[in-house]
Amino acid sequence: MSSDLTAGRGRRLRQAVLGDWHPLLRDPVDLLRLSFVAGSVVFFLRGEVEPAVTLAATFLVLMVAQRLRMPRLFDLLFIIGLGSSAWGNALNLFDEIDKWDNLVHFLLPMSSVPVLYVLSLRLGLVPDLAEAQRPRQRLGLVLFAQMNGLSIAALYEIYEYVVVNWFGSDKEIGYSDTIFDLTLGAGGALAGGVILMLWSAAHWPTERQPLF
Repeated sequence: MSSDLTAGRGRRLRQAVLGDWHPLLRDPVDLLRLSFVAGSVVFFLRGEVEPAVTLAATFLVLMVAQRLRMPRLFDLLFIIGLGSSAWGNALNLFDEIDKWDNLVHFLLPMSSVPVLYVLSLRLGLVPDLAEAQRPRQRLGLVLFAQMNGLSIAALYEIYEYVVVNWFGSDKEIGYSDTIFDLTLGAGGALAGGVILMLWSAAHWPTERQPLF
């Protein structure tokens, strides 16, 4: 009886810390998602419209990702990746912290590749990586990551060009900078592919699972 009571208390404590609280607010990862809304409201009240819009738009993207029912690790990585860019712009971290731009160029492809894979899976375009049995099938996940990651890196370079030439941002861009950023993007994509490959080798599910 005493052991059952202790086990019940332990379970409630783990749930309070780790999550599965409510369908709309599930865990600490969802709290991180809400931080973008809170930040957007604060910047809007301060009259800083651009960072407010950036954070609000990022929140909408993260809400779409939430609907994919991704594993918690994929969800957390995506929030960190997008957050590094959104909060970096809102708080001027690109100017204040050396190499912040390099960090973002690596994190965005790395964190986006698992999300793009899950999206493709939900649309029925790719097989479930949990069912991959052969090494070459897992290698295919790395190739998938590289192609999509490089696409993300290229799109981010277009975004930087637009904000510099159309909106007057003081970001430094140029040929050598672009090539280096694409190289970082390729490295991030490779890291994302390795995550998918290891996930497949462990036969872990590609859908969020209850903790208890």
